[in-house]
Amino acid sequence: MLRTTRRRRVRVASMLAASVALATVMTAAPAGAAPRSTGSDAAPTAGLNLMLRADPWKVVQTRRAPDGTWDAAREIPQFGGFRYWTTVVDSGRLRLFGLRSSGPMSVQFVQSTQQPDGSWSAPTPMRGLAELPVSSEYFQLGTAGAAIVDGRVQLAAVDPAGRLVHTVENPDGSWQPWGAISAPPGLGSDKYFSLATAEVNGELHIVATMWNDGSVLHTIRHADGTWAGWGNIMGAAGTPSPWGWPHDVVAVGINGALQVAVVNNSQIAVYHTIRNSDGNWAGWGPIGQQILTQPFYVCGADGANVNNELQLLFETCANNGSLYHTIRHANGSWDRAGYVQSAVDLSPWRPVADGSAVGG
Repeated sequence: MLRTTRRRRVRVASMLAASVALATVMTAAPAGAAPRSTGSDAAPTAGLNLMLRADPWKVVQTRRAPDGTWDAAREIPQFGGFRYWTTVVDSGRLRLFGLRSSGPMSVQFVQSTQQPDGSWSAPTPMRGLAELPVSSEYFQLGTAGAAIVDGRVQLAAVDPAGRLVHTVENPDGSWQPWGAISAPPGLGSDKYFSLATAEVNGELHIVATMWNDGSVLHTIRHADGTWAGWGNIMGAAGTPSPWGWPHDVVAVGINGALQVAVVNNSQIAVYHTIRNSDGNWAGWGPIGQQILTQPFYVCGADGANVNNELQLLFETCANNGSLYHTIRHANGSWDRAGYVQSAVDLSPWRPVADGSAVGG
């Protein structure tokens, strides 16, 4: 998922430069069959829907269908210049919520919906939401996540001041005013860095990381609108070794459980855990060792629930913008990750971290 990417890529890449022993995916394990056209009479959403970030400040759309084929990639010009965004599938149609500049030191969220013919509506301000401030110290921060909970979209974001804010869409299409979610005390920073959202059993789950802090936090917004206190996943699932600085997270609800993947700058680089339906956390699994075989730097990850399986997309820090895709099946096994560019032509663009993924 995520976040003002280009500056973050430089920072993350420099932190990773020590020795990341993650494995690159072999092109012999393709991410799927050859790309196909989406057609002009529909905008299908079944499968893994991707809205990729590409330098400079472009948004590129593609989809991995349930049969493993990929839609031809295309740029969405009206989203150019968005700082970051998130997506949901709402009543069979993709909706995008993106952050764009609205003034020298302010930003605002806007929204767009994909039409049946595959086109996108012009982005419009989200009625009821105030502009967000930009901090000169933390202006490079930012990410967003959204989920449909009990039929309504809930949106959470780390704004460019390092705050975590949350809103809910009203039945009339307006939005509740932003509510700020305070960080727990005792951490290395009170500024958030990244987050991910997921719907699990009719509640919103948020997983977040902090600026200059190695913690991975979790909270729940209950159906009655109250929030659970922050819990540190490291305290529940343990701290794996090696463990570095976590800079991206993925959260996906599947069959009543919350699956979490974390990208950090350790020698493993990508870890996975599950919060079971009883609230207990499984230990971290070093998934990089299971699905990859040669070293590369990972700058970000996105994921979604597709047919009750976790599909993950890894974004490397390489200058060529390499993307890799894998699936965690219901029995807990992982596919060897496949090189996405062997399945869909992205040559006109250079993908970088901080896009969005949603299952349809």
